[in-house]
Amino acid sequence: MFLINMKKGFIDRLYWVIENSDLLIEVADARFPEKTRNKRIEGQIKRKGKELIIVLNKSDLISKNNAGKIKKEIQKEFDCVFVSSVKKQGFKKLREKIMIAIKNSGDTIGIIGYPNTGKSSVINSLSKKKVRTSITAGYTRGQQVINAGKFKLIDSPGIIPMEEREENELVLIGAKNPFHLNYPEEAAIKLIELLKEKNPKALKELGAKEEKDSDKILEEIAVKKGRLMKKGIPDIKAVSKQILLDWQKGKIKM
Repeated sequence: MFLINMKKGFIDRLYWVIENSDLLIEVADARFPEKTRNKRIEGQIKRKGKELIIVLNKSDLISKNNAGKIKKEIQKEFDCVFVSSVKKQGFKKLREKIMIAIKNSGDTIGIIGYPNTGKSSVINSLSKKKVRTSITAGYTRGQQVINAGKFKLIDSPGIIPMEEREENELVLIGAKNPFHLNYPEEAAIKLIELLKEKNPKALKELGAKEEKDSDKILEEIAVKKGRLMKKGIPDIKAVSKQILLDWQKGKIKM
């Protein structure tokens, strides 16, 4: 593995990756495929006439039914593969697709994606050399090229900017640390609303007693987890940070 010293803006680095890759892989979060795909970049790859495979990581955190619906929608535009870096699933199929795709085009693969979708973990699973990983957004620095045997992987951390996204959304897709939020309870409410729709059972496991307002559910979770202030008042801010971090770690599933 070696580093490429590129001090240009993310757009220049992104174009460099596209131009110097024979195949592109976009790593997205299987729980939020639409929110963690970049349609503008996908359009640029199409215009360059290059092939793109969308890799949906964290697939162990969604149901098979949801996965089927997502795959059907994405395959209208691009090939896609579901993987789980945690459970080491789907990588044999991904490698097979890579070998077919690069057979007549070359051996350099560009890895793109939003922060904390699991790019480094995907690279680790495809290559012999390991790239350090962390659940903390923005952990990886620099631009890396990794020898993966029959092909090379280019990883450009941070080449897709997140500044335009509101911070509560960034927390839910794992691109912002919940402990850096001024009002984590707002993001926690968004998570509760999402679980109401996708996985009500998870809310009961967290401590919700019955269907009700999301702020009341948050209070119940605080009580069950023992997150209390003086006089037994639920510590909403503390429990919000806790459940958001548990969500990012995959302890709460959708």
